[in-house]
Amino acid sequence: MHPLLRFPTCVALAISAAASFTCVGLRAGEPTAAEQEVRAVEERWLSNESRPEVVESILADDFVHVLPVGFIDKSEHLQYLKQHPGAFPGTHRFEELRIRVYGDTAVATGIVRTDLGAGSSKRSAFTDVFVRRKGQWLAVNAQELPLNPGASPGS
Repeated sequence: MHPLLRFPTCVALAISAAASFTCVGLRAGEPTAAEQEVRAVEERWLSNESRPEVVESILADDFVHVLPVGFIDKSEHLQYLKQHPGAFPGTHRFEELRIRVYGDTAVATGIVRTDLGAGSSKRSAFTDVFVRRKGQWLAVNAQELPLNPGASPGS
């Protein structure tokens, strides 16, 4: 057989082999290690959002928090927590948490339900952006949006 006639077969085998290598270890529905790591940081943050000594280890030095009053940085965020202990009353839990990872950057979006007692609760949607630096996921940006009671997308 002429060497050029083997070329299409070699290309097909190379593409097939490359495709199989890119899919190794990735099964539909299973979170990656990076997604699990970011989820753990999000859970740690939510469980400790009133504790500046914990939050400090989660926020990057260049962290920006987008608020209705404007932007605050890491030091302003921590100062607020120190000046307002118990600023986040109630029991908090993720109603939804989605994590997408793009190399050393991750975007977490979700909904947090806060139970305030006596049958009262509130919900907020959020987006947090993380960057992996020296093997640690750090928050570089955060933004929350209060949700209207009973509201749902498309209503």
